[in-house]
Amino acid sequence: MIPLHATKNNQEGNMGSTGGTLQRGLLGAGRAVVIGILLLTGACASIVEGSSQTVTVTTDPSGAICELTRDGEVVGVVNPTPGSLVLGKSKDNVSVICEKEGYQNAAGSLPSEFKGMTFGNIIFGGIIGVAVDAGTGAMNEYPSQVVVRMTPEEFPSAAARDRHFDRLAEIVRKEAEVATGKIERECDKSQDDGATCREAIEAIRKQRDTRLGELELERVQARLAGA
Repeated sequence: MIPLHATKNNQEGNMGSTGGTLQRGLLGAGRAVVIGILLLTGACASIVEGSSQTVTVTTDPSGAICELTRDGEVVGVVNPTPGSLVLGKSKDNVSVICEKEGYQNAAGSLPSEFKGMTFGNIIFGGIIGVAVDAGTGAMNEYPSQVVVRMTPEEFPSAAARDRHFDRLAEIVRKEAEVATGKIERECDKSQDDGATCREAIEAIRKQRDTRLGELELERVQARLAGA
């Protein structure tokens, strides 16, 4: 639980150490596929100047408290959303946990990635994010923003519930479409007969289908007023 007295938009360096939470991302095999694509497209990493950057945390709806953790330590709090804070660059992903009265706690992430080398970097918060692990923090950066979409603790009707989850499912499908479209446009299919490109697209589609399945389970478990 995030302390309700948390200081507004605390920045890294002023925070203590506490725990973290889940976040989605492609497994090692999927990451290896993306790295292969980067080689095929001729992309190369360049050192990013500076050891910190500003990121913005937004929630739908706004007015939430969000705690950012990395490697088990709190690195910042945004209270309330939307808000921005400064993060030190690192090879480790940042988990974002948000809470708001009347809503279920929700999670998002800021994947650490080589600048200019990641496909599928979607602004909706990384539901279909494809992150590449970095060797050192100096060569990494985080997306400039993350949007965490929150689900009410209960819905006034089944129709309201279905509108909510249908909207989230459409966002997932759109993110996957954008990510796969980018790979199809930029991946060099002339090498290895396009196998690496196809594998990356398949990895994104599997991630999409997994998230859609999770949303359907959440829909079934959602509470209706008076039920």
